[in-house]
Amino acid sequence: MSEPRFDPTGFDPENFDPDDLDRVIQDAERTMSRLADVQEELAGLRGHGTGAGDLIDVVTDATGRVERIDLNPRVMRMDSRTLADELTSAIRSAQEDGERRARELLAGAGVSVPGADFSADFGEVEKRMTRGHEPFAREMNRRMAEGPGRFPGGG
Repeated sequence: MSEPRFDPTGFDPENFDPDDLDRVIQDAERTMSRLADVQEELAGLRGHGTGAGDLIDVVTDATGRVERIDLNPRVMRMDSRTLADELTSAIRSAQEDGERRARELLAGAGVSVPGADFSADFGEVEKRMTRGHEPFAREMNRRMAEGPGRFPGGG
């Protein structure tokens, strides 16, 4: 007999009560719905940063790309090196703000992605979820094809 596999969800597709299947499906549907909502909110997320005593204002999009830079005319009094440093600082601040907002949004939805880089494509998260679902779906299809006697407690 093979070693039991660790599943962080606590669900073992090879040893479960068929009565739990409805609960598992409902939980999965709620989770997918919640993640779709979160994905939509993440797509609209913006980060804000300032520099040079609020004379520079930067907005980044959900991927961390600069969407807008507003410069107060007084920044033109700065030498080019100082202006470049202040711009860089404001951009980093906006990107960090966007990442912080994304972490808060995901935490509020009950999604934990430790060490996640939120400037990465959200599609990577979807790929990870799909990879985790595929073995479960294969096992369920196999068991259903073999008949109800393959489920523990199921005849």
